[in-house]
This record gives sequence, structure tokens and C-alpha cells, in this order.
Amino acid sequence: MRVLATLLMLFLTGTAAFAQSAATPSEPLVIGVFERPPYASRTNDGAWLGLAVDLWRLTAEGEGWRYEFRDIAPEAAAEALSNNRVDAVLAMDATPGAETAMDFSHPLHTATMGVAVQQRAALLRVLDGFLTWQFLRLVLGISAVLLVVGTLIWLLERRRNEEQFSKSPLRGLGDGFWWAGVTLTTIGYGDKAPVTLPGRVVAMLWMLSGLAISAALTAAVVNLTDMRNSVELPERFHDQRVGVVDGSTSASFLEAEGVELRRYGSVAEALRAMQAEEVDTVAAARPVLQATVAENGAFDTQVQRTDFDPHYVSIALPEDSDLREPLNRALLTRLTSESGWNLVARYLPD
Repeated sequence: MRVLATLLMLFLTGTAAFAQSAATPSEPLVIGVFERPPYASRTNDGAWLGLAVDLWRLTAEGEGWRYEFRDIAPEAAAEALSNNRVDAVLAMDATPGAETAMDFSHPLHTATMGVAVQQRAALLRVLDGFLTWQFLRLVLGISAVLLVVGTLIWLLERRRNEEQFSKSPLRGLGDGFWWAGVTLTTIGYGDKAPVTLPGRVVAMLWMLSGLAISAALTAAVVNLTDMRNSVELPERFHDQRVGVVDGSTSASFLEAEGVELRRYGSVAEALRAMQAEEVDTVAAARPVLQATVAENGAFDTQVQRTDFDPHYVSIALPEDSDLREPLNRALLTRLTSESGWNLVARYLPD
């Protein structure tokens, strides 16, 4: 009986020691990292910063893991992981294709595709906004409301207020339309005003309604401006030359949509091609695109958002890595903590 108890104790002790050694590696972990702002970027003095880098630091320090960073090209990540040259690679896109060659941690962030375009001159941008179908529909809708109110006030005023609201249908409707417009915009020239009791009741209701209509009109114009900063349909790219990073999820998505692509080695290289007018626009993960535009000082470049190509940004690991389970537990702890939230807000404020 004592022998069995001793064997059981040795087995449990060995299991616990194995689990501890898997969770706390004896050798420093080699972490592959490459330039991919805001997830990872190198400062002028050679230090690494970014959401994935800082999150790894928090996780490793909390778990007591020793580690060292090693530069790696993203296209060489799968081979480096399979040959055990690195134990993990930061800020990789977790795609079904990549998952066949490596494992992934829990997502650090979910990114969608962004689109970079060169901004036009301010006056041209304003004129361009006025030429949209959405703005035309807005003008036609407001005009229809003004015509209805103007017709009503003309019908009520044309007999007793002929000087201001002509009995002639064509001219009278014009008078009513003009009065409804200046009243709605609160300009109120005073050249026309109802004198009948029903006319003044309608005028009062119209003035009160005008407050709500003006607010709604302002909101609609702001919304139209916001829509100009977003891309709603993939067909928008069919008549454009689009620059993408070769092998990126954005390239795969747009290629499946039949878009003409020009492939580059990095987002910065694609943006330089756009500045040289080799391409009309650049498509990439929106956080990466925004950070690269900011780092390169491309102030004449605007990044539009889309809901296309949602994908996870994760830490890549070798298949069946012993690090996966302890890393996932540690990441979940960090990502749901105040320090994790602050870190995400720092690098991804929007």
C-alpha cells in the first residue's frame, strides 16, 4: 500500500513539475517581430513598441517568462516557427490558410480593411460633396416640404393678403415657397407675413417645426460628410488601380472581387506609389494604414473605413505548442484588465 502511495505521489509531483516547466520555460523565449504599426514598430534607438509588443511584455512579466525579440520577415514566419527558430511571432493575421501551417493565440484585435486616398483641395472636396446623389435627394426632399407649406399658406392668404401672396397661382406659389424657405432658415426678411388667423396658426406651427427640421437637416449633412469617409461597396474599386501588400488579407479579399491590384512589399511602399500616381488608392488593414500614414507624415492622405475583410490579429505559435494554453490564459487576463484596456486605447483610440 505504501509503495502504491509513493508511486502516486511521484507521478503527481512529476506531472506538476512538467506543467510548471511548460508554463515557465527554462530558456528565454525567442519572439519574432516585424514592423507593423500600430501593433509593432521600431524606434530610432532600436527599441520595439506597439500594441502587440507591449501586450506581450505585460503578459511575459506577469508570467515570469524570459524572452528576447528577434527580427523576422512576415513571409518567413511559418518556416521559422516550424523549424523552432522562434517560439512565437507577434501581430500575425489569423487566417484559415495560415492556420494550416501554424497555431494562433486568442485575438489581440479585430481589424477591417481601410482605404487610403489622396485628399483633394478643400474647395474641390466641398463641391464634390454637393454633386452626390445623397445631397441631391436631400435638397429635393426639403424642396417638396417647402412647396407643401408654401401652397398651404398661399391658399389661406391669397384673398386677404394679395399684396404679399398673389392670387395668380404661379406667382402665388412662388411667394408661398419663398416665405416657407426664409421662415425655415430663421432668416425672416419680413417682406412676407400672414395676416389671417389660420395663416398665422400655420406660420407658428411651421416656425416650431422648423427648429426640429433644421436640426435634422444639420445631422443629415454631417452624416453625408461622414459617408464620404467610408466605402460601402466593393464595386467602388472596379475602375481604380489599387495598391495592396502582397500576401495580405486585403489583397486576397479584393482579388476575389475581381479588382485590379498592384502588389507591394509594405504599406509604406504602396503609399509612396500612390503619391507617385502609380495607383489610385491603397487598401490594407485600417489600423496599420492609419499608423503608417501618420508615421510617414502623409497629411494629404485620408484613410476611409470599410466593413470589408474583418480578420483577427494574433500571436502565431508552432503547431501543438506547449506555450499556447498558458499564453491564452495570460492574454485573457491582460486583455480584460484595466492595463489591457488602457493599452488598446493608447494604440487604437478609435
